Amino acid sequence: MLFALTRTAFWAGITAALIIALPRPLAAATKPPVIALSNAYYGNNWRHQMVDAFRKAADQAKKDRLISDYIVLNGDNSVSAQISQMIDLILRKPDVILIDAASLTALNGVVQKACAVGIIVVAFDSIASAPCAYKIDWDFANWQRPLVDGIAKLMGGKGNVIIVRGVRGSAPDKMMYEQQIETLKHYPGIKVVSTVYGMATAAVTQSVVSNVLPSLPPIAGVIGDGSYGVAQAFQQFGGPYASRMPVISGDGDANFVHWWIGQKQKNGYKTLSMNAAPSISQAALWVAIEIVNGRKVPKYMKMSASTVTNDTVEQFSGLKPGTAVASEYSPDWVRRNLLNQKN
Repeated sequence: MLFALTRTAFWAGITAALIIALPRPLAAATKPPVIALSNAYYGNNWRHQMVDAFRKAADQAKKDRLISDYIVLNGDNSVSAQISQMIDLILRKPDVILIDAASLTALNGVVQKACAVGIIVVAFDSIASAPCAYKIDWDFANWQRPLVDGIAKLMGGKGNVIIVRGVRGSAPDKMMYEQQIETLKHYPGIKVVSTVYGMATAAVTQSVVSNVLPSLPPIAGVIGDGSYGVAQAFQQFGGPYASRMPVISGDGDANFVHWWIGQKQKNGYKTLSMNAAPSISQAALWVAIEIVNGRKVPKYMKMSASTVTNDTVEQFSGLKPGTAVASEYSPDWVRRNLLNQKN
């Protein structure tokens, strides 16, 4: 009961603090908006690239007077830290908050508070499910299915696999894992012998995979995130993998792409890579500007994966270390590919 009263008093205090912020209608903006980014996690290269991509597009938008300013706040992947972020942003009264959320549901209360005082909220990548938020999600069903199919076929439809999951508790991790397991049901000859969390970070992935390898039977394939860390773990382990590496699904990481090119040239190594482009933050920014300017926008939009195959991998030989395969998203791209989607 004490917790309930404390929680009620907390939100009452926040509501009182926000009472001066009158709701703004979704009409054409009279001045360039202020856009804020609330990023739950800043602990891997993907999130760094996501923030950098946002800053690049936001700087251009500011130069073109499409926005007046922008704010970026990064967190530690905890719900409590991001709630504090959001409260801070609400009190600073930007026109739009873009949120890459720590949880699908746990941020809904504070997202609804933002909406209630007239702040537009656009959830992207790791979305929040609050009804008032616009959402730009990954089309996982049409992404993980062909990825797992491709890896399974390269394995010959049989063998032991490790699944490497991403950021614990995030919506993308949950949806990707569910689709991976569902697709693997079509391959009775493939057995999942270990599932680990790599936090979408090569160093963490290398450590957790290295820890489980000594206790596992021979591995024919690996599905999931942290692809370069996986490759490093198997190379370090050596033994049977010194001459024959498992089929490792790629996640668009530059280091993995370079490793893959080397292996392909050395022994004809084959795999498939599909990844979420970190530049989704740019798409979220352009969508937000369209909303502020009165454009009718779907409440739910889907993004497709960036794909690299054995036939195209050499095209990415110039990818910079620490980055992932990603396209630049422009306002025109957003209008053509997102704003005309039907819910």
